[in-house]
Amino acid sequence: MTDGSDLTKVVVAVRGPVADSSPGVSGLRACAVLRPHPLEASTHPADIGGVVMVWLDAGTPLDPQAWFDVPVAAYRVDERVHIPGYGDGRGDWGRDWADGTPTPAIVQCSFVRRLPTLTRAAFAAHWNDVHAPLVPIHHPGVARYVQNVVVEALTPEAPEVDGIAQLYFRTAHDLHERFYDSEPGRRIVGDDVARFIDRPQGWRMTAQETWLRSASGARLCSYRPVRGPLYTRPIRAGVAG
Repeated sequence: MTDGSDLTKVVVAVRGPVADSSPGVSGLRACAVLRPHPLEASTHPADIGGVVMVWLDAGTPLDPQAWFDVPVAAYRVDERVHIPGYGDGRGDWGRDWADGTPTPAIVQCSFVRRLPTLTRAAFAAHWNDVHAPLVPIHHPGVARYVQNVVVEALTPEAPEVDGIAQLYFRTAHDLHERFYDSEPGRRIVGDDVARFIDRPQGWRMTAQETWLRSASGARLCSYRPVRGPLYTRPIRAGVAG
């Protein structure tokens, strides 16, 4: 059992096909892969085949490029789970599917850059202290929300990234019809994003998640989706981080 506090998290953008097995690295405790969702539009770079997230024992040597046969951009991150997806009044989300089975949810994974006028510390503070509290208020469709503050790039040619957001939606209705609570809410979120994120410099994948190896009892993989029809409407524009 672990709450993630004794683990190091690494996020890897893979420039090519992503295998259906976890990287063979000593100390690996959990691994999930995000691939472009088969039923949703996505605006990620064409060369990105997926995003792999790994949790390792603290102190494990980090050489992400050696884990893959294709080029990657990898980052060590400080994971901050703001909406865990269970025990938070948003429904009973208990893990009820096996590793290797796609998570029945839609994930927006965004790689973001800070405004050039902000330091990394100021960006992280605003994201954590100002923006995060807006999400449960103005994004009613978000069932799980994770911020990953980039600590360091782990591959030489990794593009500059300051944060990686994970927003989980239990159904397509939640993504398309409940992304914002209201038009005023949309403006509040958009105005706040403009205060700390350089939107044109980032990118986002609308993804399907698959756990390749999950940590038993970990906070990072405990949620249950709503059963029912998932895909009802085309994508609507939204900004979230």
